[in-house]
Amino acid sequence: MSNDTIDREARESLAAVARLLHGAAVRAWAQAEAEGPRSRLHLLGLGIHTAPCQAVAMLAADDYLDGRLPAQNDVAQLLTSAEKLTRSIPVLGRTAGISPLVVAICDLVHEATP
Repeated sequence: MSNDTIDREARESLAAVARLLHGAAVRAWAQAEAEGPRSRLHLLGLGIHTAPCQAVAMLAADDYLDGRLPAQNDVAQLLTSAEKLTRSIPVLGRTAGISPLVVAICDLVHEATP
C-alpha cells in the first residue's frame, strides 16, 4: 500500500493510532524499568513498539509523530484508545492492510488488561 492511497481522514486516524501506540510503548518501558528486570512489561513494551511500526509503514514520513506523547499514563487505556480509533478506519479497498495492525492491537489490549 503506498502512502498516497489512503484518504486524509484515514491517514489522520492512523497517525493518531501510531501516536497512542508509541505513547503506550514509552510508558510500558518506563513502568518496566521502575518495576525491575522481572517485570512483565518489558515484553509487553516490545510488543507494543512493533505495532506503531506497522502503522507508520502505511504513512508518509511527515504524518507520524508531532513530538507530543498522549496525556494518558495507563498503558491499557492507551491501547484501548488506539483500538477504538482503528474502528474508524475502513478495512476495505485501499486500507485493507490495516487488518494485521488491528489484530495486533486487540492482542495487546488483551495482554495488558488484567
